[in-house]
Amino acid sequence: MGDPAGVGPEIVARSLASPPLRRLARLVAVGDPEVMERAARRARLKLREPVDPDRFDPGDTSPGVSVIASSHDGWSSVDPGAPTAASGRAAARAIEVAAGLALAGRADGIVTAPISKIALRAAGYPHPGHTEFLGALAGVPETKMLFVGGAFRILLATVHVALREVPDALAVEPLTRTLEFAAAALRNFGWGPKRAVAVLGLNPHAGEEGLFGDEEQRVIRPAIAAARAKGIAAEGPYPADTFFAKHLGRRDLGVVVAMYHDQGLIAAKRDGIGGAANVTLGLPFVRSSVDHGTAFDRAWKGGAKRPDPAGLATAVRVGADLANRAGRRRLEWTWP
Repeated sequence: MGDPAGVGPEIVARSLASPPLRRLARLVAVGDPEVMERAARRARLKLREPVDPDRFDPGDTSPGVSVIASSHDGWSSVDPGAPTAASGRAAARAIEVAAGLALAGRADGIVTAPISKIALRAAGYPHPGHTEFLGALAGVPETKMLFVGGAFRILLATVHVALREVPDALAVEPLTRTLEFAAAALRNFGWGPKRAVAVLGLNPHAGEEGLFGDEEQRVIRPAIAAARAKGIAAEGPYPADTFFAKHLGRRDLGVVVAMYHDQGLIAAKRDGIGGAANVTLGLPFVRSSVDHGTAFDRAWKGGAKRPDPAGLATAVRVGADLANRAGRRRLEWTWP
């Protein structure tokens, strides 16, 4: 459900109220039952009686939308529009329960609504966001952020790093590993393991042979060569300013690797909220998420500020597609 003080519960309920989305997969809500019931009333959605996680039956095909109770603090613990320790605890508990179901094989994947880093920290959780939290719960050594659903699949080499720190954060071995993640995603999700992994440059004109920076020659080209030696169809580095226009619609393109956050996400979000979903690579199960934040200024206000569920709807569509492509197997992220 995301942070209960934000738009998460409302966009979850509005998405669950959509018959076309419910036809894609068996969807259930994970969250505080009283909070979800309030959101459901606003969405005119009928929920079934909530169940605790240990009583949830994945094989139950009865009509209606189930709620798996991850906490029981109720609506009185929520300060709408404000991140608090209580909202952080409720959001964290929903993450823990959803991840537990997926790790136990009782769910094929999870879709997450937005959380607040401030609320999570106030609740005593050290994780800066969903990705790191889920990685810790799954016990995996590394995760990557891939954006899916738009014209390109875009993988980030660095994520939440200050722009001035990006050049120092790039090194041959970690970037090679990122290219391996891209190739593993092509394999895991049946996109075609021989499709190209296109790598963007860091500097203007991809460095112009060292005139505008040496990261392309010192880091990016060696990483591409190392990936190609492992059988990955890595290519580049491409100038980032012209790549997306020149390669739109390219059939053999698998994944684009961007060097830093905005270099990739400007293209991923060009169609606005809901244009792409955030997918976490490295987990043994499918996880997709909205491409926006908690929008505390719009939460629980209704009217013109009623939150748009387009981002979560995209995350549901992407998550259902990836789960179907992966089948009921544990995802593996090693590369030979």
